[in-house]
Amino acid sequence: MTQTVCGIDVHRDTLVATIIDENTQQPQTREFQNSLTDIQHLKTWLKLHQCNQAVMESTSIYWIALYLSLEETGFKPVLANAHQVKGIPGRKTDQSDSQWLAYLLRAGLIKPSYVPAKHLRELRELTRLRVKYVQNRTQFKNRCQKVLNRVNIRLGSKLSDVFGKSGMEVLKGLMAGKTVESILEDTQNKYLKTKKEEISEVAKGALSENDIFVLQELTQSIENLNIQIHKIDVRMETLANQHDVAVICSVPGVGRLSAATVLAELGDVSRFSNGKQVASWSGLAPSVCQSAGVTVFGGITKQGSRWLRRIMVEVAHVAVRTPGRFRQMFLRITAKKGKKTAFVAVARKMLTIIWHLLVNGEKYVEDGFSKVSIKAKSSYRGHVPLETMVEVLRNAGYTVTANNG
Repeated sequence: MTQTVCGIDVHRDTLVATIIDENTQQPQTREFQNSLTDIQHLKTWLKLHQCNQAVMESTSIYWIALYLSLEETGFKPVLANAHQVKGIPGRKTDQSDSQWLAYLLRAGLIKPSYVPAKHLRELRELTRLRVKYVQNRTQFKNRCQKVLNRVNIRLGSKLSDVFGKSGMEVLKGLMAGKTVESILEDTQNKYLKTKKEEISEVAKGALSENDIFVLQELTQSIENLNIQIHKIDVRMETLANQHDVAVICSVPGVGRLSAATVLAELGDVSRFSNGKQVASWSGLAPSVCQSAGVTVFGGITKQGSRWLRRIMVEVAHVAVRTPGRFRQMFLRITAKKGKKTAFVAVARKMLTIIWHLLVNGEKYVEDGFSKVSIKAKSSYRGHVPLETMVEVLRNAGYTVTANNG
């Protein structure tokens, strides 16, 4: 049991710290400002009482400056999951919260939360900022569509991407005050020429002066966000471990940016002992309720990294589009439980596979030799000589060791 410990209740502006020492009858509590100056005073106070361990809850982002400052000075800070260290209902004050944290730490009842290394924290910050930029860009694009649809210019019904090359040519012409007919007459775009009659039919409306102004502002914002997103993409390439990115990209449906996001959110994969722990940590594992020998499985817990869950479900949507194991799994579960459950199940399966690949430094292989060889042996037993089977498999790219036994 730890001799002297400190529990710190962290807020945006204040820090309430309580030291518990077995030599004193009463816990000692002091309040500090959540500023660099008062954090130094807090560390001096801890040293005065020979307290080397401190615990705090992961409250928003307010814990970060305190945690890093304590860590750099040689203290042993512990980050606790607020969900796991809830105090007694009805007796909640800042002082009682800090005391409760200190008692839990002293008794060894706190499971420390994972704090990634500096380069992973920086990569994580970039990936999350990129998500926000992409969401903002999508909102601006939707608002552009709203302006066009309001005046009965329904480009989205005939163009797969209104903000692609063809769509932007029409959109820029409209913002320049041209009619859709004149834009299509003067265009050199082959796709627009083939869709000329169809686009003219769904774009008979006219934009007002104010509509043109709004569209110009929105498209300018979209272009600026495209530039910012590109800068983040370049920066992410420099921070991400390229070997690990290549390993993750070998899994169907995962691109380089998605791989960098998974790396940033997973952190050190060696801290997980198996794939089930990874799924549980990400919140993709189903909830379990067991009573009197009856076990009931519910929806996913969602008690984990929402950023990791988000990117894994995204890549699952891509992976099931191409033939392979993930698509077969998706179709099988969809028939029983529906598409939403199937997407989550595929995302969980992909995450456990990615963990295995990163731990073992392997790349994903869709079909292993062992399964192919078993199928070949059972299908051609007594019809094709072993030497012929070995030759066929080697020509297919497999490494085969013939065993006449």
